[in-house]
Amino acid sequence: MAKIDTRTITVPASMVDGWQEIVDLVADITECPAALIMRIHEHDIEVFISSKSQGNPYAPHARDSLGHGLYCETVIRERRPLVVPNALNDPNWDKNPDIKLGMICYCGLPVYWPDNSPFGTICILDSKERHFSERTYALLGRFQSAIEGHLQVLYHKAEVQALNEELERKVRERTQSLAELSARLLKEIEQRTAAEGHLEFHRSFDPLTHLPNRATLTERLRGLLPKIRDDEQLTLIYFGLKNFKSVNDSYGYLAGDQMLVSLAQRLSVKLPEDWILSRIAGVEFVLAARHPRGLPHAEQVIDRVLHDCAIPFNVNNNSITVKTHLGVAIFPMDASDSVSLLQRASAAMSICKKEGAMVSFFGTETQKAANERLLLESHLLDALRLNELEVYYQPLMSLRQGSKIIGAEALLRWHSPELGNVGPDRFIPLAESNGQIIEIGNFVLHQALEKASHWFKLTELPFKIAINISPLQFRERHFVEHIEDLLRLYQVPPQSLELEITEGILLQDEHHAKGSLAALRAIGVSISLDDFGTGYSSLSYLQKYSFDTLKIDRSFVSHLEFNEQNRELTRAIIAMAHKLKLAVIAEGVENAFQESFIRDEGCDYAQGFLYGKPVTAEVFHQLLRAQE
Repeated sequence: MAKIDTRTITVPASMVDGWQEIVDLVADITECPAALIMRIHEHDIEVFISSKSQGNPYAPHARDSLGHGLYCETVIRERRPLVVPNALNDPNWDKNPDIKLGMICYCGLPVYWPDNSPFGTICILDSKERHFSERTYALLGRFQSAIEGHLQVLYHKAEVQALNEELERKVRERTQSLAELSARLLKEIEQRTAAEGHLEFHRSFDPLTHLPNRATLTERLRGLLPKIRDDEQLTLIYFGLKNFKSVNDSYGYLAGDQMLVSLAQRLSVKLPEDWILSRIAGVEFVLAARHPRGLPHAEQVIDRVLHDCAIPFNVNNNSITVKTHLGVAIFPMDASDSVSLLQRASAAMSICKKEGAMVSFFGTETQKAANERLLLESHLLDALRLNELEVYYQPLMSLRQGSKIIGAEALLRWHSPELGNVGPDRFIPLAESNGQIIEIGNFVLHQALEKASHWFKLTELPFKIAINISPLQFRERHFVEHIEDLLRLYQVPPQSLELEITEGILLQDEHHAKGSLAALRAIGVSISLDDFGTGYSSLSYLQKYSFDTLKIDRSFVSHLEFNEQNRELTRAIIAMAHKLKLAVIAEGVENAFQESFIRDEGCDYAQGFLYGKPVTAEVFHQLLRAQE
């Protein structure tokens, strides 16, 4: 919060009256003609309160400019008490302006605001020489403390007012895009004291959507579950929006917030009294619905969520549709308490994401998978630090050069002392979901490029190191610059690096994908479209983006000797790629028939168990040396 400007704080009339009584009492007790409370301003000092004693020459609210050696100005500037028994006999004070008013004796104390900035002074003055007693000093000190106590009250009121103004300012900013919802939040804040009301609201509700948060949902479920009758059930749906980060990256966080608010509003319309809608975190929501027992009733609840989530969102005149995953758990069949019910619905949603399904019900397999995921995640978090991750290399063969090794694909492997060898299909999706893939992806880039910097010198043929790139890595803001830095660091020619991308990258953000791919190819890095032929829109990608290489998915190659359709599709892919001036790599080549077929069709490169399994860097180095 900004510093309070104490000069703008007004002392109320009731407090002024109290201070007047103080100076009158001080003047009476000390038998001085003048007792004053002075207030400092930017350019002058004011007689803020003046005693009504006889012989007092100081008129209330009289002002004198600073810089003339006034008694009170010195007290304030030097932040200490000042006693002058007789200014006429003191060379430091014999020209003091107060002498003209007949005041030659002075005793004053500084008065401060709570932030240690000066308010002014409390002082007594006399027209004759005086030597004040300790009792007088103690009296002034007590009144000094009383005044500072009053100032503390005024200061804290000003703080509360400033905090309230700051909160209201933030709410006004929010109303530019969320006027209706922000008005409700402002009303809530105005009903409480500024700070306490703000904290109380955020303790129970999500500030963006105004829906109950996880804590409030759990508390309400705890009260609702015992009321469920034998002929009823509670269907709890844990659902999240897929790939929402791309919306924030493409349209901005305000647009993303607007979509979340719109979804909350849709789902809240005509919500039955015993239903609870909650925003758990980020893009994850929960709907708890009490209804009669039976699967048809549960399916109606599920259909309602799916329908509301499927309606396109209008953001900046753009229609945006996002996918959703639903995990379903039912009370009392799947759990007997609110915490377990939430956990099991969340586990069902995780399985839904993993399998690419839209809806998943909790079951024994769901719990088993959730437990396995939790175990894997707990070990994966430390896998890099404990050197459990290692990059293996699978030979890439040139079919036009007599099956020579001309490169390698970098493949990550994890060996855990507790879990054994964990397959990439188990831990890579987990790293994608928890964000650890960024750190792991950088590890692979460093390892692979460091090795490639040595290997491309060992072969007469142009050497290629192929590295798979995660969608999360690719979406990093400075990804292209990072690749350039790594190439310089390890002195690897850009032409020796081939980045393999999948459909998942291209689905995220078309504008970002086009720009990044163009920038990578501009610096000389090759781009390979991985798993070609398995996605929904592979042909459209060839139309939209520029690639250097197509990788025929192993599902086409693995049964070439038995399946005529696979042979025709593989033949067509190779022919099409060459017409588009693209190189072709066949994955999963395992026998001589498969190699002979793709070689006869003009395939450029191949990899698979026929040539070698993924091996450590040391073994791959030996393979390269052996063919020199």
